[in-house]
Amino acid sequence: MFELLDRMLLTLAAVSQVFDLIGKLEGSLEYYRERHEVVAGNIANLDTPGFRSKELASTADGSFGGAVDELVRTNSRHLAVGTGGAARADVVERDDEGAGPDGNNVRLEEEMAKLEANRVGFRVTSQVIARRLAMLRYAAGDGNG
Repeated sequence: MFELLDRMLLTLAAVSQVFDLIGKLEGSLEYYRERHEVVAGNIANLDTPGFRSKELASTADGSFGGAVDELVRTNSRHLAVGTGGAARADVVERDDEGAGPDGNNVRLEEEMAKLEANRVGFRVTSQVIARRLAMLRYAAGDGNG
Protein backbone atom coordinates (compact mmCIF):
# COMPACT_ATOMS: atom_id res chain seq x y z
CA MET A 1 0.00 0.00 0.00
CA PHE A 2 2.78 2.45 0.93
CA GLU A 3 4.66 1.56 -2.25
CA LEU A 4 1.64 2.49 -4.35
CA LEU A 5 1.23 5.77 -2.48
CA ASP A 6 4.93 6.59 -2.90
CA ARG A 7 4.73 5.81 -6.62
CA MET A 8 1.66 8.03 -7.01
CA LEU A 9 3.36 10.91 -5.20
CA LEU A 10 6.43 10.58 -7.40
CA THR A 11 4.24 10.56 -10.50
CA LEU A 12 2.39 13.68 -9.34
CA ALA A 13 5.69 15.44 -8.65
CA ALA A 14 6.99 14.52 -12.12
CA VAL A 15 3.79 15.74 -13.79
CA SER A 16 4.02 19.00 -11.85
CA GLN A 17 7.60 19.51 -13.06
CA VAL A 18 6.53 18.89 -16.66
CA PHE A 19 3.77 21.51 -16.35
CA ASP A 20 6.21 24.01 -14.81
CA LEU A 21 8.64 23.46 -17.67
CA ILE A 22 5.90 23.79 -20.28
CA GLY A 23 4.92 27.13 -18.72
CA LYS A 24 8.47 28.40 -19.03
CA LEU A 25 8.73 27.12 -22.58
CA GLU A 26 5.51 28.94 -23.40
CA GLY A 27 7.29 32.12 -22.31
CA SER A 28 10.10 31.28 -24.72
CA LEU A 29 7.63 30.90 -27.58
CA GLU A 30 6.20 34.32 -26.73
CA TYR A 31 9.72 35.79 -26.80
CA TYR A 32 10.34 34.28 -30.25
CA ARG A 33 7.00 35.65 -31.49
CA GLU A 34 7.85 39.14 -30.26
CA ARG A 35 11.37 38.96 -31.67
CA HIS A 36 9.99 37.88 -35.07
CA GLU A 37 7.72 40.95 -35.13
CA VAL A 38 10.62 43.27 -34.30
CA VAL A 39 12.99 41.76 -36.88
CA ALA A 40 10.28 41.70 -39.57
CA GLY A 41 9.61 45.38 -38.83
CA ASN A 42 13.30 46.15 -39.26
CA ILE A 43 13.37 44.38 -42.63
CA ALA A 44 10.18 46.12 -43.75
CA ASN A 45 11.82 49.49 -43.03
CA LEU A 46 15.08 48.69 -44.81
CA ASP A 47 14.65 51.62 -47.22
CA THR A 48 12.97 54.06 -44.82
CA PRO A 49 15.19 57.13 -44.37
CA GLY A 50 16.08 57.79 -40.73
CA PHE A 51 14.73 54.45 -39.49
CA ARG A 52 16.67 53.03 -36.54
CA SER A 53 16.60 49.25 -36.21
CA LYS A 54 15.00 47.86 -33.09
CA GLU A 55 15.61 44.84 -30.87
CA LEU A 56 14.27 43.35 -27.66
CA ALA A 57 15.95 44.67 -24.52
CA SER A 58 17.53 42.12 -22.24
CA THR A 59 17.94 42.27 -18.48
CA ALA A 60 21.29 42.82 -16.75
CA ASP A 61 21.98 39.07 -16.65
CA GLY A 62 21.42 38.73 -20.40
CA SER A 63 18.07 36.97 -20.08
CA PHE A 64 14.78 38.26 -21.37
CA GLY A 65 12.93 37.67 -18.11
CA GLY A 66 12.20 34.13 -16.93
CA ALA A 67 14.97 32.15 -18.58
CA VAL A 68 14.52 28.46 -19.18
CA ASP A 69 17.39 27.26 -17.03
CA GLU A 70 16.35 23.58 -16.89
CA LEU A 71 17.35 23.20 -20.52
CA VAL A 72 21.11 23.26 -20.83
CA ARG A 73 23.39 22.23 -23.64
CA THR A 74 25.29 19.06 -22.82
CA ASN A 75 27.62 19.59 -25.76
CA SER A 76 28.95 22.85 -27.18
CA ARG A 77 27.94 21.68 -30.67
CA HIS A 78 24.25 21.47 -29.68
CA LEU A 79 21.91 24.34 -30.50
CA ALA A 80 20.89 26.58 -27.64
CA VAL A 81 17.18 26.24 -26.92
CA GLY A 82 16.63 29.90 -26.24
CA THR A 83 17.43 32.77 -24.00
CA GLY A 84 14.24 32.55 -22.10
CA GLY A 85 10.88 34.13 -22.51
CA ALA A 86 9.48 37.43 -21.51
CA ALA A 87 5.83 38.07 -20.92
CA ARG A 88 6.37 41.39 -22.66
CA ALA A 89 9.91 42.45 -23.54
CA ASP A 90 10.80 46.10 -24.11
CA VAL A 91 11.63 47.08 -27.67
CA VAL A 92 14.56 49.48 -27.92
CA GLU A 93 16.19 51.27 -30.82
CA ARG A 94 19.65 50.05 -31.63
CA ASP A 95 22.04 52.97 -31.45
CA ASP A 96 25.19 52.23 -33.37
CA GLU A 97 27.55 53.87 -35.81
CA GLY A 98 26.43 51.81 -38.81
CA ALA A 99 23.84 54.24 -40.16
CA GLY A 100 24.02 55.05 -43.86
CA PRO A 101 23.84 58.54 -45.38
CA ASP A 102 20.04 58.51 -45.05
CA GLY A 103 20.27 57.74 -41.30
CA ASN A 104 18.94 54.18 -41.64
CA ASN A 105 20.99 51.62 -39.70
CA VAL A 106 19.20 48.40 -40.79
CA ARG A 107 21.59 45.76 -42.15
CA LEU A 108 19.68 43.19 -44.18
CA GLU A 109 22.19 40.36 -43.70
CA GLU A 110 22.18 40.85 -39.93
CA GLU A 111 18.38 40.93 -39.75
CA MET A 112 18.05 37.81 -41.92
CA ALA A 113 20.52 35.98 -39.64
CA LYS A 114 18.43 37.03 -36.60
CA LEU A 115 15.29 35.81 -38.35
CA GLU A 116 16.85 32.40 -39.05
CA ALA A 117 18.19 32.02 -35.50
CA ASN A 118 14.74 32.95 -34.21
CA ARG A 119 13.09 30.38 -36.49
CA VAL A 120 15.41 27.63 -35.25
CA GLY A 121 14.85 28.59 -31.60
CA PHE A 122 11.07 28.59 -32.05
CA ARG A 123 11.18 25.20 -33.78
CA VAL A 124 13.38 23.58 -31.14
CA THR A 125 11.27 24.98 -28.30
CA SER A 126 8.08 23.75 -30.00
CA GLN A 127 9.59 20.28 -30.36
CA VAL A 128 10.52 20.18 -26.67
CA ILE A 129 6.95 21.14 -25.73
CA ALA A 130 5.56 18.45 -28.05
CA ARG A 131 7.79 15.82 -26.43
CA ARG A 132 6.75 16.88 -22.92
CA LEU A 133 3.08 16.69 -23.90
CA ALA A 134 3.68 13.24 -25.40
CA MET A 135 5.21 12.19 -22.07
CA LEU A 136 2.09 13.41 -20.26
CA ARG A 137 -0.17 11.53 -22.68
CA TYR A 138 1.90 8.41 -22.13
CA ALA A 139 1.75 8.80 -18.34
CA ALA A 140 -1.99 9.49 -18.40
CA GLY A 141 -2.51 6.28 -20.37
CA ASP A 142 -0.71 4.23 -17.69
CA GLY A 143 2.24 3.78 -20.00
CA ASN A 144 0.19 1.99 -22.64
CA GLY A 145 0.61 4.77 -25.21
